[in-house]
Amino acid sequence: MAEKHFIVIGNGPAGKEAAFTLRERDPESRITVISKGRASSYTPHLLPDLVAGKIQEEDLYGCSLNSYAENDIKLRCCQEVVDLNLLKNEVVLEHKEVLSFDGLIIAVGGTPRIPENLLAYKDLMYTLKTLEDAKIWVKKLQQSESVLIIGGDLTSLVLTKALIHLNKKVSFILNEDAFWPLRYDDDLFKEAAQRLTDKGIKVLYDRNIKKIEQLQDGTNKVQVDDQVLQVGMVGAFFGLVPDIGFLAHSGLRIDRGILVDKHLNVGVENIYAAGDCAQIYHPDIKDYWISIGYENARMLGRTAALNLNCGCREEEVKPESIFEVQGININTTWWTEF
Repeated sequence: MAEKHFIVIGNGPAGKEAAFTLRERDPESRITVISKGRASSYTPHLLPDLVAGKIQEEDLYGCSLNSYAENDIKLRCCQEVVDLNLLKNEVVLEHKEVLSFDGLIIAVGGTPRIPENLLAYKDLMYTLKTLEDAKIWVKKLQQSESVLIIGGDLTSLVLTKALIHLNKKVSFILNEDAFWPLRYDDDLFKEAAQRLTDKGIKVLYDRNIKKIEQLQDGTNKVQVDDQVLQVGMVGAFFGLVPDIGFLAHSGLRIDRGILVDKHLNVGVENIYAAGDCAQIYHPDIKDYWISIGYENARMLGRTAALNLNCGCREEEVKPESIFEVQGININTTWWTEF
């Protein structure tokens, strides 16, 4: 019988877990992981600790590059999938190489979300999604004593802890875009604002960015309604959006993310999606939900791999833990003590 070839697109928490689970369950098949990144899979939720100087870069990696080779998993770094052919079971790479597969797991994760009204200032704002982003924060903070954080997702709160650890002066803008994708309400807003204030952070309530301008000395002048702030750095933290632009003409069902059933199947035999890029159908609420966070991504990656390997595992999520915000159903476990 011909050797099967499984491809995993993405080497984040979901992709790495999927690849190693496939190998665990199937010692014989070929497994290829295609990654935009330059290195082994690392734990992105520890990036703020790297910024704070609490850990070293090597502490981020859950497994070494050698571990892929030791498990006979081919890791193709610095490569990007630009198209998917469902009729031929093929993925097309940016340099035009075509790879055939018998099974596919899409675990591409997400990219930082920037609200439309702030896109004009994207180049003046910093996010924290990748190791490269963290290195930029480390470098810039050496010359910056003050930081303005806009948003309110998990990463912004953890990064704020890191900035406090570094004795930086932090201002924080909270408005209706904050906490995305968590539901915004007055109680959550007041609780978050109070916790930030208690730690010495200046909280600006319901303010809108009018303009961001970089000055000659490298600092930033930020027009916030009728107030002007001068800060060393501006951080934008509005959650993630799925990195699935390459699937626009694939024929897969796409809404906010890739629509999958309760087994994480995309509606095509032997193709699954996992992690931040998937919207998962829940039969009890008769709707789709998305999952946020490192552990949730790992769990979904493992489930997708088990099901691709002839399993029939469902994601068991209690309906009461899923809630709706802006037309999107969310399951998340990351709103914890700040």
